[in-house]
Amino acid sequence: MNGHRMLAVARKTLRSLRHDRRTAGFLIFMPLFMIAIFGYTFGGDLRDVEVAILNLDTGGSDGSVADAIIAEISYGDTLKLSILSDGHTDPLSTAEGVVRDADAWAAVVFGQGFTAEVEEGIAAMKQGLPVSPCQVVVLLDGSNPNIAQAVVAEVTAAVQRVLVTEYGFNPPIAVHPEMIYGEGAEFIDFFAPGVMGLAAMMVTLMLSIISFVHERANGTLDRLLTTPVTEGEIVGGYALAFGLVALVQSTVILLAAVILFRVEIVGSPLLVLLTIFLLGIGSQGLGFILSSNAKNEFQAVQFMPLILFPSILLAGVFWPLEAVPELLRPVSSFIPLTYAVDACRSIMIRGWGLGEVWPQLLILAGLAVVLLTLSAYSLKKRR
Repeated sequence: MNGHRMLAVARKTLRSLRHDRRTAGFLIFMPLFMIAIFGYTFGGDLRDVEVAILNLDTGGSDGSVADAIIAEISYGDTLKLSILSDGHTDPLSTAEGVVRDADAWAAVVFGQGFTAEVEEGIAAMKQGLPVSPCQVVVLLDGSNPNIAQAVVAEVTAAVQRVLVTEYGFNPPIAVHPEMIYGEGAEFIDFFAPGVMGLAAMMVTLMLSIISFVHERANGTLDRLLTTPVTEGEIVGGYALAFGLVALVQSTVILLAAVILFRVEIVGSPLLVLLTIFLLGIGSQGLGFILSSNAKNEFQAVQFMPLILFPSILLAGVFWPLEAVPELLRPVSSFIPLTYAVDACRSIMIRGWGLGEVWPQLLILAGLAVVLLTLSAYSLKKRR
């Protein structure tokens, strides 16, 4: 091995990088981008988890214990409370409906004689008599186990702080969780829908970017543009082909999740696949647009981390959006994967149908149409 020749090759490679300003910028700024987004996102605490409060407690001789517990819960920033009116004909059904409609992750219910039961229990404990603890009922959306556990933990801690502070010992109160969705759901049930969407997005984005740049470099795209085929037909053909690839891949992932890991699908598997298909179509439109700004495959690859890292970290794939820092949370609204993951989880865990997830599907379809239209326009300019 000749060291001089090896150094000559190294110098030639470095000179090519020096003349490619985009690549030089990528090598410098991409590590900064990655460490910044990882640093701000990883280890974030849950904040502003929507929780409804139904307080039917009539109070007691020393005030309302329920009011004290509610005040203690609201003191922190983990849970964001909204108070439900008790003027409804069936307030318990109202509280359950709030969780069932996904307007809140949980509803904490204090019964009508809650304070009186607590005072009676404390009196019995002081006399050494057996006590049946009164209950704080927490109606939970268990489609996200992390959030469900955090809500129960926050309510339990608030109950203990109030009663220990007031009476000096652990209270005769039990926090009783009742699952509206996700009974028996495990982390894999929460994890699988996000991985399906992420895998489909990665594959279609990579295929569309690299294949478009490759065909342009080989002159295939230019020859295709000289035929009567319109720009929209070219983009639509690519989108349909790669969309089917994403669909097949999602089917494989879905079957593997069910067979190997026993992931439960409460809703329609076909609706899940439709969601993934729409995400794949939109990802291809984005890939076509990005590929138009790349001169070769190497430059095309540089766009992928800029799209994939925010999608992985800010779309709710691995942890709830409530754990994303408030500064970055609005970015999630502009990431298509956010809507796909939300829809897939709602279908697979909550058992929702088209009547509930149509807003997410409409957004995915709209993004796909816009991105493919822009792709066709970029090809038209090239013609």
